[in-house]
Amino acid sequence: MFLDEAKEHVRAGESSVILFTGNVRDVYTPAQSMPPHTHFTLAEILRNGILQGFDSIAEYDPQAGIQFADAKQREAYFRSLSGYDAYHKTTYAQNPPKDPGPAFSILDNLARLALLDNKSFAVIIHYLDHIIPTGMANNPELRYLIIALDKWAQNPNFRKNKIRFLLIAPEVARLDSFIGKNAFIERVTIPRPSLEERKNTIQKNAPSHWGEQAGQNVQKLAELTAGLTNRQILEILSKNKIDEKELRALKKELIGAECRGLLEIVEPKYSLEAVAGHEKVKEILSLTAKAIQSGKTAYLPMGFLISGPVGTGKTFITECFAHDAALPVVKFLNFRSQWQGETEANLEKIFTILKSIYPVAVIIDEADAFLGNRDAQGDSGVSMRVFASLAALMSDTTYRGKILWFLMTSRPDLLPVDMKRQGRAEEHLALFHPQTKNELEALYQSICRKLKITPPMREISPLLEKGRAYSGADIEAMLTRAALAAEVKYESALSEEIMRETISNFRSPEYPLAIELQTLVAVRESTHQDMIPEKLRVMKASEIESRINELMQMLRQR
Repeated sequence: MFLDEAKEHVRAGESSVILFTGNVRDVYTPAQSMPPHTHFTLAEILRNGILQGFDSIAEYDPQAGIQFADAKQREAYFRSLSGYDAYHKTTYAQNPPKDPGPAFSILDNLARLALLDNKSFAVIIHYLDHIIPTGMANNPELRYLIIALDKWAQNPNFRKNKIRFLLIAPEVARLDSFIGKNAFIERVTIPRPSLEERKNTIQKNAPSHWGEQAGQNVQKLAELTAGLTNRQILEILSKNKIDEKELRALKKELIGAECRGLLEIVEPKYSLEAVAGHEKVKEILSLTAKAIQSGKTAYLPMGFLISGPVGTGKTFITECFAHDAALPVVKFLNFRSQWQGETEANLEKIFTILKSIYPVAVIIDEADAFLGNRDAQGDSGVSMRVFASLAALMSDTTYRGKILWFLMTSRPDLLPVDMKRQGRAEEHLALFHPQTKNELEALYQSICRKLKITPPMREISPLLEKGRAYSGADIEAMLTRAALAAEVKYESALSEEIMRETISNFRSPEYPLAIELQTLVAVRESTHQDMIPEKLRVMKASEIESRINELMQMLRQR
């Protein structure tokens, strides 16, 4: 647990200011010997554990002002306010201030009085990210608070004489950078509960009616609650949810609420058997899934780049892989914000959750547009910092086999080399439209199974226009349109006649130049020769490059 690290910082006196970040809003059970249903907030642990023995302990937040839990310390505080009023001509003894400016001035005065009396003093400052937020550098009052914290951190007398300031902020990115990156401020990052900590929480709070099933239920629940806080685990226990399906739904709801729309957790429904064609891609993904299931993750790729023309099923095949590997799937939603510092703070929260719920598959759709690049301009460097943060996590080998990245795009040529290089997206898989009649028919049958439709005809290819490529999205659109007509217009089962009528009237917008370009850049990007269709495999690299340049020129002229 973080307790030992925090105690060492307080005791050693390397700095008088210590910043607590991460899972700071949780409740904790510090020791196995604690009685059941015993939890402590971070403030309680700091007051009664880490700061035990200090002569005086204060707490401050802008809503409650300066508070003392101990009655004698509170009396001494008001006496000191009377002396402060007499010197500064204020009336704080009658109306103690809550605003950060005067409150910090009083805290500074209390620290210096303790120093004169040779007594230890500590203050716990809550909601520091709201007191000194990023993007407010021009605010004079904020500058005063920043300077006060910096002086406290550098004061050698405070360090030597047990004067300590303990700051609490969940995300460092929401703090002014001078504080968040201050070399004189020690940092303690509180992680989300580990498997053993989750088991301890569940054991201490297990319902009595579990009886003989308690051991089995504790282990199962501890595994399924990876990534959740102790508060969220206690909420699950209060609802008496043990069924795996219910647990997964509740976990998805809890993480979704916490992320405020930054992430979407997807529960895959289909296995790779539901995917028609793409045999080489399925072989690679199946091998990866087996390695994950057997725990042999040391040599897994850090990530996959999946490219191919639109409609080839890039997202679907990734979700099917996650189903076979028994991995939760997380999709990045829009975490960018117009407010300064908010984007980086959102990304920090996302990373914290990803690091605590692994193993996990992370899907970034339309990666070429989503990720940006190192050279983005016009947003005060936010895009460059986001790009650098994502690139750093993707290449962190600590998470090999734990966080598996899937970058999906129909234009891999627009993706920065930094993101698709070896060490980040190591496997480049390419998907293509059906190349043969057999592949097309297999796709048709697969989509019928997915839609739970009885195939109205044995083969679909005789009804399709010759000489053009059809994607899975095209076939699915035909089937859903025909099924809707059968159900609503004709009020009958889907028949071959209805299917023929639908296909004869079906017109999908064609973009042959764009599709050809997407196909060729997928060929160029693929790291496996045997997954490329035969007619494209025989093309020389120079021919592919030349044709890509031609197509780009033609598309630019449109």
